[in-house]
Amino acid sequence: MIRVRIAGKLLVTSIVFGATIGCTNSGDDAAAAVDLSKLDSGNYQSTPWNTTTAKPDDTGLAIEAIRLGASFPIPYDIDPSFEFQGQVNPIPRVSPKIPETLPFIDEAEFIESTPGLIAGWKSEGHRRKSATAGRAAYLSAFAFESPADAENTKDRFIEKQRVSDRYRAVEVPGFPAAGGNWDGLYLNSWMAHGRFVLGVRVIDNLNATGEVKPAAEFAAKAFTKMIEMGAQYTPTPAIDRAGLPIDIDDMLSRTLPGDKDSWQSGVPEGAVEPIQAALARDNSPGTTKPSLVRAGVDLISSDSYARVYRARNSGAAQRLLLELLEPDSVYRKAIVPPRSLPSAKCFEPTDEKVPAYAKSMVCYVAFDRYLARVEASTVQNLHQRTAAQYKLLAFER
Repeated sequence: MIRVRIAGKLLVTSIVFGATIGCTNSGDDAAAAVDLSKLDSGNYQSTPWNTTTAKPDDTGLAIEAIRLGASFPIPYDIDPSFEFQGQVNPIPRVSPKIPETLPFIDEAEFIESTPGLIAGWKSEGHRRKSATAGRAAYLSAFAFESPADAENTKDRFIEKQRVSDRYRAVEVPGFPAAGGNWDGLYLNSWMAHGRFVLGVRVIDNLNATGEVKPAAEFAAKAFTKMIEMGAQYTPTPAIDRAGLPIDIDDMLSRTLPGDKDSWQSGVPEGAVEPIQAALARDNSPGTTKPSLVRAGVDLISSDSYARVYRARNSGAAQRLLLELLEPDSVYRKAIVPPRSLPSAKCFEPTDEKVPAYAKSMVCYVAFDRYLARVEASTVQNLHQRTAAQYKLLAFER
């Protein structure tokens, strides 16, 4: 029994796993029935592309950031009530070439304050679909060349964020070395742990008393979890970072690429990530993470327009398609799929009042053990991008 929410209505439908929605064919049968020559992919990339031709020297640090992100929690891992994220096209990676902007610290000040930075990672979470309707949390993890670099950066961050008399110094329970600033609504807290600088920011939007305890207790749990998970991470030696592979198992080369103009500081947006890192890009990790785990997803490839999930097998990819439809269709309604690709499931925004992250149109389509999610702002682009993405997945398979 599958529950699918479309245009605000909850539909309960009996579906045999391994079948496509509204179709009695198996996923393999549906793929075999698709005539690739009839798919209109426009001018979009429809054959695997050479990812290494677009690999600047700085790409190694961006990949190192992904390795870091795979070893750190998101707020949902600390408290499952933080089940939503509000990022639009987020790039959670941080490096000297992808600087972070923090409260009261702009990109230039960040670079100035972080000598010895190797790479960093950021994530967020909030309890309501709207980040301002409840408590929100933001996590940062930065890896440095030495513990001294980490300690000095932590001190600079604390000093820069203690910007007015309304902020007062507070302690995080169990972490006397962590420095925190609190103004009754915002908690900014930083600590150095070995070669790491760990940061927790809590915005307690519903705090009517100005009491810091709930925010400080969350920060304590966050630091505990970050230290625990961060022990899995070992920095790649500096001499080897430039050689880190931008692609894994041809996942990125078979993911619809974005425009080169969208790259930041010459670093491509495209990335191949384990689940833990990829979740920092997800708007509904509370729903998505359990689904990815059940489907046996091991890698997720993302670029500007598309995400490709590699599931355990074709049946798992079909089940994942069904499970991801509900959170994605809360603010979207079904529309027709691309011509000659009826297995694709496509949606457009229900109206102009939807949140920013839901304003794009989306299509899901599965091929073998791969599930792709494609975005666009017009139906024509959506259909052509989805067709191109399907061709990429099916090429010579």
